[in-house]
Amino acid sequence: MKKRIGIGLALGALTIIQSTPLMAANYTQGGVTGQEIANDLKAIGQTATVTKDSGGDPKIDASFAIDKTEIGYQIYFYGCKTGRCTTIQYHVAFDGDIKKVDDWNKTYRFARAYASDKTTIHLEYDVDVEKGANSEAVQNSAERFKAVMVQGVTFLTGGT
Repeated sequence: MKKRIGIGLALGALTIIQSTPLMAANYTQGGVTGQEIANDLKAIGQTATVTKDSGGDPKIDASFAIDKTEIGYQIYFYGCKTGRCTTIQYHVAFDGDIKKVDDWNKTYRFARAYASDKTTIHLEYDVDVEKGANSEAVQNSAERFKAVMVQGVTFLTGGT
């Protein structure tokens, strides 16, 4: 079940605070685990619960707060072998103006949008971690998705 973001979010209140560990944890070649990504999200003040998707691969239900509104999203894992996954995909679904999806995809580069019905828009952002990654890079990608998500919701729901 996809979480939805309400149109009335306090979008203007977003302040991105970069939080980097004193010593970034290096992840081995071959990818990352769900728990490694969850730990990185928690280190920057987000919530993260590791579950499994319908194929048995890790899935994270994550969230962050803007003012007092908790914004939920998911992270899906692909290319999983022996417990490590080569790609992660940040994902959020919300109600918006599907006529703006093409304009979003032409204008913005970090997340692609698509509509699954007459009002539901999905934003996705893929990160390749096959050749190695570290906690700092993962945290940076999470912060980037957070910013892109807020920008996308604003643009795709009729905001400016």
